Amino acid sequence: MDLKLFGKKALIVGGSRGIGKAIARQLALEGVDCTICSRNKSSLNIAAEELAQETKRNIYPIVADTTNPDSILNLVANSAKAMGSIDILINCGARVGGQVPEDFNSIKDELILRDFEEKYLGYFRSIRAVAPYMIKNNWGRIINISGLAARIGGNYFSSGPRNASVVHLTKSASMELGKHGITVNAVYPGIVSTEAFREQVTDEDALRQLAAMNTLGRLITVEEIANVVTFLASPLSASICGDVISVTGGIGNTVYY
Repeated sequence: MDLKLFGKKALIVGGSRGIGKAIARQLALEGVDCTICSRNKSSLNIAAEELAQETKRNIYPIVADTTNPDSILNLVANSAKAMGSIDILINCGARVGGQVPEDFNSIKDELILRDFEEKYLGYFRSIRAVAPYMIKNNWGRIINISGLAARIGGNYFSSGPRNASVVHLTKSASMELGKHGITVNAVYPGIVSTEAFREQVTDEDALRQLAAMNTLGRLITVEEIANVVTFLASPLSASICGDVISVTGGIGNTVYY
């Protein structure tokens, strides 16, 4: 299937590793020039070089901090200057959950505030900064990476609310921008086998237990997330707007309404 993406320009906020890097790779393989960002200049440059060599597309690395509004403005302006415009925005730059306690008694207020600054405000500021370029072209695709914690209860007293806020942001932004030919959607990843996940979970029994939570009986790969996001970023997804796509492998034991 031709996704009709060749020649498009994408900004992937948080693209030096994990889901963001996989999305940049898949978009580039479809003929998209990409800007990726991270706070870590060294890892960012390495990722950009790897992606450019493999895909033969232009990959622009720009250091940015999504908790800093001026840094986001500079990122968007420099991305548009490097690529000529911005057609696609992928928001996936945020702390990986599960690495610090988030239970009722242990969670720190500072973590919650930092999470909302980084994820909700970071995503919102990026959308608002990119929107004028897309409005000018009367076309655009915005995909926000949320998270399954938005849909489940339990000891996720920061991951859950921050991801739920992304869902509201997605719907509200779609209502604001849809009339300009810009669609805004979100994706719920489940338990994904990223570099950070593999560094965090090394016990084989624990891995098997986590894999067994999925209907498919295995962990989801970053490539599988990237494939869904790439379709949403394409002109072929024109009728999908303001929605959330669950890419979890069918995590069981919970009924969603």
